[in-house]
Amino acid sequence: MTTTPTIEERVTHLERDITEFGMRCRQRSLQHAHQAVDPAYGMIEEMHHRLAGVEQTVERTRDDVKILSEQVGAAIGRMDRVERRFDLLFGQFCDLDKRLSGRVEELDKRLSGRIEELDKRLSGRVDELSGRVEELDKRLSGRIEELGGRVDELSGRVDALARSNAAMFQAILERLPEKREPARP
Repeated sequence: MTTTPTIEERVTHLERDITEFGMRCRQRSLQHAHQAVDPAYGMIEEMHHRLAGVEQTVERTRDDVKILSEQVGAAIGRMDRVERRFDLLFGQFCDLDKRLSGRVEELDKRLSGRIEELDKRLSGRVDELSGRVEELDKRLSGRIEELGGRVDELSGRVDALARSNAAMFQAILERLPEKREPARP
């Protein structure tokens, strides 16, 4: 026979079931929370690594910028010195230009007189040389025509000799005994 549980037993049993149910619900909710949050932790970890890489890159960039700013400062100082030196050299150049301009004009006058004199002398020589070149051209043209005739004559002889050799070769071939094969049945 089964006895009916008392209210206290029922309450105790019910409290135990509620506690077990609460624990199972808590475990399930923890599992669900863990499953939901686990990919987020992976992403957070990956973002942490990326941020650490970005921070390192920023530090290297800051160091590079610092070095570059020092180098730019040094370059600006050198450029200022170069500019002052350039101004000094430019002033010296202007002085030299003034002094040389007068000398160049003087030399130009002297040379133009000599150039005219040379031009007169050379024009007579050029005319004389042009006449000689024309004479040589005529003589060479005659020689070339003469050689062209000789080449034509030699070509005719070579063609005649080739025909003669071909005829002799044919005659030799005709005199050679022919190899005859025995007749087949």
